[in-house]
Amino acid sequence: MKKKHLAYAGIAGAVILVLMFIAILSTGTFSIFPSATIDPVPAHTTGDLVVITGKTTFPAGTRLSLDIVDPSPGGKRGNIGATDAYIVRSGGMMNTWSGALDTAGIPPGEYRINAYWWDESKVPAYVRSSLLATSPMRLINSTTDSGIRITPLMNHTLAFIHIDRQNSIKRGEKVLVTGTTNLPVDTQLRFLIIQQSNKSVFTIDPKTQKQDLKGGFSRSGLIDPVPGENGVSRWSFAIDSTEFIPDNYEVIVTEADTRPEDIGREGTFGVESLDILEADADLTTSAVQDTGPCQSIGIDSLPPVIPREKYTITGTTSLQPGTDLVFTIIPAEYDLSINQDRSSPGSLMTGAMGSISVARGTGDTNTWSADVDLSSFPQKEYIMNVSNDRPDLPGTYRMIAGDRYCAKRFTLSGGSS
Repeated sequence: MKKKHLAYAGIAGAVILVLMFIAILSTGTFSIFPSATIDPVPAHTTGDLVVITGKTTFPAGTRLSLDIVDPSPGGKRGNIGATDAYIVRSGGMMNTWSGALDTAGIPPGEYRINAYWWDESKVPAYVRSSLLATSPMRLINSTTDSGIRITPLMNHTLAFIHIDRQNSIKRGEKVLVTGTTNLPVDTQLRFLIIQQSNKSVFTIDPKTQKQDLKGGFSRSGLIDPVPGENGVSRWSFAIDSTEFIPDNYEVIVTEADTRPEDIGREGTFGVESLDILEADADLTTSAVQDTGPCQSIGIDSLPPVIPREKYTITGTTSLQPGTDLVFTIIPAEYDLSINQDRSSPGSLMTGAMGSISVARGTGDTNTWSADVDLSSFPQKEYIMNVSNDRPDLPGTYRMIAGDRYCAKRFTLSGGSS
């Protein structure tokens, strides 16, 4: 009975290793427990465009949802804003994300930003994850004159919606689109950003080799105008152009209750053209120094034959002495077959995982070492990965992915089988 329990435990452990290996290949991160963090948000003046950023182990091309909530007891104002954030490929083992928030209409105060992940595979109804991360945000009153003076020269007896000309932006930029209207202050507006061609872009992810055909990214949303002078209100909304492709777009702002077939044709509306240009590399790819594979962490050369039962694997790193690292050893290929007696082949039960600390070296180069027992490992090819992943909480299996890692293959051909 004890052997049977051990066999089941071995199968469970092997399944975890398989999932970890698949996660590395599919997401470029070394974690099967997705996570996200929010970078500190400095205080902003009400009405500012606030760019919220962070890091995550979720794959590039997916979205986060950000809620802005009142954290006071009872949350009297509740959820006072929301926006999407877009995940892009970054260096190392973490991807980055960013979202643009228009704070016009949000009163000064202390707020919290809550981040969730959108599971877009559950179409048509997307599923939102549990809370991933939260961070405070402070909005303050403006201490300087904004310089806005609304003195339109047009006839006030005619309803209008005016869009301030934006000209062009580069893909990846976050901007505010602004304008004015003399519609009643309680009139809600709707904006639409519509691609003007059938252009699409074919891309290949350099890490996973995943192919993607992306068409024009159109957006729509609702706007609550802010009362201004002389019966003229001002309005604004934020654009995060990370997911747009370079092309010409049409920006339409109209009354929210306009029928879809009448948008841009009937009622009161404004129209402007917006060109989205090709991005500079640093707008859509996080410029992280020294975080590529095997740059901050190195693994010393491994011999093809390891005859000893125990073996010490060593390496170097630029990380500080005392830094905790995580190492894993998994088969380069898995045999997922199950025997008729419901037991598994021995290869499923092989693998190793542990933590090590960085030791002081010479100059800026420090060292690490890991003692592993390979006596029961079958003779085959393995992958060793060393990273600065860390446990989410002490004593748990949930890992927070780091941003430094190195992986190498080695062949075990001289030990016991």
